[in-house]
Amino acid sequence: MGRNAQEDKIRLLRSLAFKIHRKEPAAEALNDCFEAEGKGGKHRQWRQAGAVLAEDGFVPALLAGELIGAEAAVVMTVLEMAKDHRLLSDAISGLADYLEAL
Repeated sequence: MGRNAQEDKIRLLRSLAFKIHRKEPAAEALNDCFEAEGKGGKHRQWRQAGAVLAEDGFVPALLAGELIGAEAAVVMTVLEMAKDHRLLSDAISGLADYLEAL
């Protein structure tokens, strides 16, 4: 993955974590992030992931956008079901920190 793509993922994850921390529902926050990152015709993957979000939900959209892998999807599903915005936000921030350290 190119450096710009990695930076885009980190920026999107940080924005998502912030919105969720501010108590915006996860799916709405992710949709907002996909729209913001996809402006100007950039990032076809965000448009495709946005379609998955509308059809299948939050965690499948994270997978479709290649923001998380299968192992993280298991954890994200549990966190989403727990309905604790702070834990979900912290987990997403942790993923961004991990990607930034690579």
